[in-house]
Amino acid sequence: MPFASVHGARIHHELTGSGSPLVLVLPQSVGPHGHATLIEALACSHRVLTYHQRGTGRSDAAPPAQSIASLAEDLSALMQAVGFERAHMVCHSTGCGVGQALAAAHPEHAASLVLTSPWTHADTHLSVMQNLRIAAATALDAQSYAWFNAALLFPPEFRRTHEAGFIRMAQDARGKPQDAADIARRLNAILAFDARPLWPSITCPTLVLTTRDDQLMPCWHSAAAAAGIAGARLHEFDGGGHMLPQTRTGEFAHTVLAFLAGVAPGPTPAR
Repeated sequence: MPFASVHGARIHHELTGSGSPLVLVLPQSVGPHGHATLIEALACSHRVLTYHQRGTGRSDAAPPAQSIASLAEDLSALMQAVGFERAHMVCHSTGCGVGQALAAAHPEHAASLVLTSPWTHADTHLSVMQNLRIAAATALDAQSYAWFNAALLFPPEFRRTHEAGFIRMAQDARGKPQDAADIARRLNAILAFDARPLWPSITCPTLVLTTRDDQLMPCWHSAAAAAGIAGARLHEFDGGGHMLPQTRTGEFAHTVLAFLAGVAPGPTPAR
């Protein structure tokens, strides 16, 4: 089984494709079709590392006080365990916090940084939305919570087109009720994280991707990140919701690969 020992925990991971190293740093939320198509597209030209963050998927449980910074340290250790000394970091949602924390603390690891639907800090909007998710996880049955999360993360047109998949996900959720305490732990770690003090330390080429209809982490967060990180570029999609890598996979992969193709390898930054 593809596990690595990282700071006393087993972290599940997979390697796909060949080429320059690329790490996909993804959130736990997923749609009916997952990330397989995205991984396949990126793996045509890159050696892609995917993994389950501590406390998610097949990886070991997380401590109660887990933070975004500790997740970044886990990723640093995992990269070393699989021989990724330096890699492109393609991040989404929660993964954006992990990617920024890693790029700031370990610039030698980050060849480039793609931030998809990031957040800057817990402003009023994000605080309200994440606390609503915590309250919903506590109050709703598993099937209702699955529908609530889908409505928040995916735009209506996508849910309508893939209705059968979302119905199947909601039905499957009945046998796997959500862990409200674990959801609160993960979402509170997001609310406790402030990316803004890290921006002066992020020196790798950076692309920030956003959508106009992201209800969870609206486009103003991406605009601020692109303005705050030196040399960062901002690309806004006209729709796709929060789960852009899954709702517009082809366009997303094309945009990311075009950016990475223009990134010069460059020397490893001195520590």
